[in-house]
Amino acid sequence: MRDVGPQPPRGFDQPPRPFDGPLEATAKAGFLFIEGEYLPPPYEIRHADDGITVNGRQLTCNPPPPDSFGFGRGFGGPQRTEHSWRALVGRLQRDLTANSVVLSFADQPFVQFDNATSSDLLRSMISSEFRPKRQAEVRQRLPDNFDQDVWYNWIENFEPPPELARRAALLLATYDENQREAEAQIRARRWLEALIYPLEISGMVLSVVALGHLLGGRPHAGNPTRGLDPSPALIHALNWSLLFTAAFSLLDLAWTIVTVNTNDTRELNPIGSQLIHDPLRLAQFKVGVTFASLALIWVLRKHKRAQIAAWWICLVLTLVTCRWLMVNALLHSAV
Repeated sequence: MRDVGPQPPRGFDQPPRPFDGPLEATAKAGFLFIEGEYLPPPYEIRHADDGITVNGRQLTCNPPPPDSFGFGRGFGGPQRTEHSWRALVGRLQRDLTANSVVLSFADQPFVQFDNATSSDLLRSMISSEFRPKRQAEVRQRLPDNFDQDVWYNWIENFEPPPELARRAALLLATYDENQREAEAQIRARRWLEALIYPLEISGMVLSVVALGHLLGGRPHAGNPTRGLDPSPALIHALNWSLLFTAAFSLLDLAWTIVTVNTNDTRELNPIGSQLIHDPLRLAQFKVGVTFASLALIWVLRKHKRAQIAAWWICLVLTLVTCRWLMVNALLHSAV
């Protein structure tokens, strides 16, 4: 026997071996139709010598071309059918896990619809509204070499079983809810873009004027805070503090509603977080609580502690508005 010696390591001049993918996989979601029959999940996907089985059912469609590394021993070689089938194991798992609709008909191309097309097909199955239009749109997304007669014979005579109708309805309800949330975010984003400049200008002007008012000094600083002080100057200062507080509160409400619904910020107030997605209720709650509190302070306006409280509330909301201006600047500089 001739000693051939040690073999050199694989070099760059040798083509890479194709990635074969898994032999078995499972999926707990998705909608699989084999020969027009719906198979409910979970799905057990297995590779055999002659193709793919799902829950023991053979896929008789034509194998799809592999995503990559499915040609010979390298790039540009002849297509290897066994690798096409084997690569389909992982692809089926991904497609079904993503709740896609997958079709396998004998001697027809393998069909996997994206989420939008899957949604149209499922809606046409469980609802008669816009059914012809939806089915026509789905038909246009079939592979070019898919037999149209096979499609028509199946889709016109198919009656979804109750389990399929239930799962489709739940999935479509989730899609619709996500769509509504996305549309709400788009509307809020447009409102933010339209309101951001006037909100910023209003916030800056109010902050500057309020700071000028606050720099006049805290009422009764260094003096006793018990008792009454009905002097016109202090009553006048209290009225201005309450006016600025009301303006800052409305500004904060507008900023909160717009930015939270664009997902730019998150409401940390446990009460406000429960109401944030219902702007009308949030506005009613905030306006009611704020103006009731301000009305109480105004009723007690001759009391020294009420005068001090009005000054501090005005200071706090001035700082909150300055914070909003800084956060807003950071958000838009990031964009």
